Amino acid sequence: MERRKKKKGAAGVFLLLLLVIVLACLGILYALSLYSSALRQQAEADAALQRSEMENSLRSASAQASEELRERQEQEVREAEELCLSLKNSFLARDREELLLLVNPWNAVPEGYTPRLVDLGDGIWIDERAAGDLTAMLEACYADPHGSIPVPISGYRTQEYQQGLYDDKIRRLREAGWSEEDAPAEAAHSVAVPGTSEHQLGLAIDILDVNNSELDLTQSWTETQRWLSAHCAEYGFILRYPDGTSDITGIIFEPWHYRYVGKELAQKITASGLTLEEYLAQETE
Repeated sequence: MERRKKKKGAAGVFLLLLLVIVLACLGILYALSLYSSALRQQAEADAALQRSEMENSLRSASAQASEELRERQEQEVREAEELCLSLKNSFLARDREELLLLVNPWNAVPEGYTPRLVDLGDGIWIDERAAGDLTAMLEACYADPHGSIPVPISGYRTQEYQQGLYDDKIRRLREAGWSEEDAPAEAAHSVAVPGTSEHQLGLAIDILDVNNSELDLTQSWTETQRWLSAHCAEYGFILRYPDGTSDITGIIFEPWHYRYVGKELAQKITASGLTLEEYLAQETE
């Protein structure tokens, strides 16, 4: 009996010990589970942090790249604008230089000069820069009650055409009694020597009154010439050979001959009362 009791007691202790071991194992497994979960959560947190840092880095890099791209584009735009301005100023300077080209008995048309011409009809050609203003001037003269009907008779001339005019003038002077030696010099006072005529620039235009076809002093008395001399500067033209300036221009008074220099310069030259020769000389002082 006593032995059985001892056996039962030992069995109980064994079972209790086994239970404790099982519970300990379960505790360890639970702890491991908690640790694993904690590790997993930490890993997920670390991964999320890394993703966030990577996204922030990418956003920062993207923003920096965008800013650099914007700055580069703005720089390119500024450079393009500066280039355009430089080209525009260069073109305007060249344009102004051409419009003020001095051609007279002492200054020939520059070698290789090529005018930019447009056809106005009736055989009249003129520099494209003057065409619009010339048309507007003729229309305004015609429409004004104090004007008349202006008739353009000569614009651009080739070297050959100018030569023909000059030779014909010499011939008529010879017929009028001028000597062979003196006729060419006299002819040059009214018909420019070929190569020294403004008409060869394409910037000059001869205009007559519809009621007077004479190329002489009587043109200055016509309504057309009175109107043109008063208003031509508004359209970019100057009366090129005013009365009393032959010793400066080398050409006789021609109330029918107008030279295009552009509106701004035409008004300045006209207001100054100077010939083109005098105005340009004044500019270089």
